[in-house]
Order: sequence, then structure tokens, then C-alpha cells
Amino acid sequence: MLSTPGHTLGHQSLLVHLNKTGYVLLTGDATHFQSNWDNRRVPNFNADKALSLASLEKIARVLEEKHAQLWINHDKPSSDARRHAPAFYE
Repeated sequence: MLSTPGHTLGHQSLLVHLNKTGYVLLTGDATHFQSNWDNRRVPNFNADKALSLASLEKIARVLEEKHAQLWINHDKPSSDARRHAPAFYE
């Protein structure tokens, strides 16, 4: 679990290591869409813009350190590109 406050003050993201897939970082609400991530945009409804931006930078560091995949939960094109049940990741 990674503390990634900003959307809400207690928001967390999840870093998972799978034997065949490697590291995957599930962002939850830390970033909503690929365009938000790419441009470091923070929605107006987030609880704290500065914390949101700091969390995005933390996520970027973890992605680099772990060579992790970024999974943006609310981004439909990203979601559509992933496997869904009954398929799975190992």
C-alpha cells in the first residue's frame, strides 16, 4: 500500500508484484485519466492539489524504481486494453 493523498486525505494506491507480469501499480483515484497523468492535471474536486501533485511524483518514482506498469483505474482505454475475467495476470 502506498500513501497517495490528494484526491482524499487518506487515499492509497496499491503496488502488486506478480511473478510473470512484474510490478503493477493500481492508482485508484490518484489520477483519473491518462491525460491527467501525462499532463499532471489535478481535478478541481480533489481535496488537496499540492498533495495530489506530490502523490503523482511519488507514483512516478515508484514506477521508475520498480519498472512497474501504471494501471489507471478510471481510464477506459487503459482498462479496455487489460485482461478481464476469466482471463488473468500471473
